[in-house]
Amino acid sequence: MPEGLVLSVVIPAYRVSDLISETLHSVFSPIPGDWNVEVLVVDDGSPDGDELEETLSGFQHIRLIRHHGNRGMCAARNTGIRASRGDLVTILDADDRLVPEWPSALAAIVSEWPEEVHVCFAACQNPEGRITASEPAYTGPLTFDDLLNERRSGEYLPIFRGPYIRERQYVDLSMRKSCGIVSYLRLAEDGPFWVTSKLMRVYYDRRAGSVSSAWTRPEKARETARCYEALFARYESQYRERAPHLYRSKLLRFAVYKSLAGESGAWRLWLHAAHWSRLAESIFSALVLLLGPRFCAWGTGLARHLGVIRQYG
Repeated sequence: MPEGLVLSVVIPAYRVSDLISETLHSVFSPIPGDWNVEVLVVDDGSPDGDELEETLSGFQHIRLIRHHGNRGMCAARNTGIRASRGDLVTILDADDRLVPEWPSALAAIVSEWPEEVHVCFAACQNPEGRITASEPAYTGPLTFDDLLNERRSGEYLPIFRGPYIRERQYVDLSMRKSCGIVSYLRLAEDGPFWVTSKLMRVYYDRRAGSVSSAWTRPEKARETARCYEALFARYESQYRERAPHLYRSKLLRFAVYKSLAGESGAWRLWLHAAHWSRLAESIFSALVLLLGPRFCAWGTGLARHLGVIRQYG
């Protein structure tokens, strides 16, 4: 990595005092002696805040920032981003890991990442070694239209130019989850991202208690429905004009989450979105509205296993 470059690693923390030690070891263990890395852990009003502080005391070069009360993932990310000083800033979940060879991967990423591009998405893998991107070998730009149309979708590690993300930050909807699509579409309006196939992160996608687990529960479905509301409030016209098929698909998903959340209007959305061009999705979402969350969890799991719907992103 270029001499003098500072990397900031922002880690939001909520109920992770028993997990974050492994995450921090994955950051610090392989760092070359001449690298300048700061880690900012943001305690988002966690009930295990004292245990978290005790865990962090075993590491050097960590800044602990506290929220008085739980404000949600994006608020915690933004707090860390604003406090960072790095030329590069990355966001790492407190229950995930960086891969052991991440410093060499990052050095290679910096050398290929165009200087005028503000955002880089680096490859991840799940604990079984599966790359969590639909095009694992792809390296190149990711445009606003790509995001709209879910091209090259997946789970990535975001890395930002520091001055840029400190100014722009994430869109905070005051929810526990991040609603990343709204934030990333807004950032992609400023210009394309860079996607790299170089591996940086292990994404623990099936851990109990993670943000993505138990997604059919009413409280989590309600947050996802709010995410869709924010998405359509900002980008409905772009979806209609530039990604019409995805627009119908997202409306059907919105209907499913409203139903799982116990909110009204799910059938109205379904009637607006259902179409022969999305026949399988239309039928499946109607069955979810009729049969409820158990069928939804079973049917979605089966569809992912069969490759009918994408696993990540």
